Amino acid sequence: MVGVITGDWNLFFKLIAAAAVIPLVLSGLLTGAFVDGDRNRANYHTETKKDRQDKNKWVKKLLIIGVPNFSLLIILIILNI
Repeated sequence: MVGVITGDWNLFFKLIAAAAVIPLVLSGLLTGAFVDGDRNRANYHTETKKDRQDKNKWVKKLLIIGVPNFSLLIILIILNI
């Protein structure tokens, strides 16, 4: 709808990209994907089981938001090329 209202499809792609990348980066940060193994292991052993479960719930929610948007972005890019 953004592309139809504004007539700017690049804005539409930017919004979809932001809706895909931001949740995926946040889920990566929460899981410790961007740190080395020693730090990830230390974080795992210092957090409580409840904190880990809460963090994993957030990761799942962020992935549910990010992955479909990222898939849509890839499909739209392929169709426009």
